[in-house]
Amino acid sequence: MHVMYTTKPGNPIYFPSCNFTKASPEAARRLRAYLSEQMPVAGCCRTDKRPATLEDTAVYFCQACRETLEAREGNRPSVQNLFVYMEGREDFPWPNYSGLTAHVQDCWRDREHPEIFRAVRAALGKMGVRVVELEENREKSVFCGDLHFEPQKPENQALLAQYPGTPLFQMPEGARAALMREQVEKYTCPLAVTYCNRCTAGVAAGGGKAVHLVELMMGTYQ
Repeated sequence: MHVMYTTKPGNPIYFPSCNFTKASPEAARRLRAYLSEQMPVAGCCRTDKRPATLEDTAVYFCQACRETLEAREGNRPSVQNLFVYMEGREDFPWPNYSGLTAHVQDCWRDREHPEIFRAVRAALGKMGVRVVELEENREKSVFCGDLHFEPQKPENQALLAQYPGTPLFQMPEGARAALMREQVEKYTCPLAVTYCNRCTAGVAAGGGKAVHLVELMMGTYQ
């Protein structure tokens, strides 16, 4: 049954990730169906201008959505990360991935959000996933796919010097892949769990295997 909502002070509002929906449509559909039973679902964070105040809470999981919402002038809700929100849900049917071992690829853009680091690992624990921590984890992460990376290899530092002032995502594909491989070479597990669209794409570009945490939560990971 379709539920109709109006936005009232204090209401949570779910802001889906457009990029995640394109990359993982079935997981996005399942998440939307679950959350739509509890709150209204917004459109794109850049175009949905429904009335909201700081007393309202935008539930998001895309770092770009958070940045867009926080940058609004007026008509601005508070923000809460989806994984932090899910910590308090007792009705959610967490899938069982007992026996699965993986790294967590923390996102550089979340380095000032320890509550997200905690919630991500709590979610994995509820699903039986054993986490092997990377040395550069939590607030020490230097990785956000082709948005941010701090290379250590001299050959990659020389590569960046060839493109002064050029953002990573505008560099040639081969150059980006070389930088992403440096990150993947740090992994000792065959799988990395990500919770950032840029990180997911970056790991794949570097030849690694990544799964977005929402895919695990929604049971679409094979």
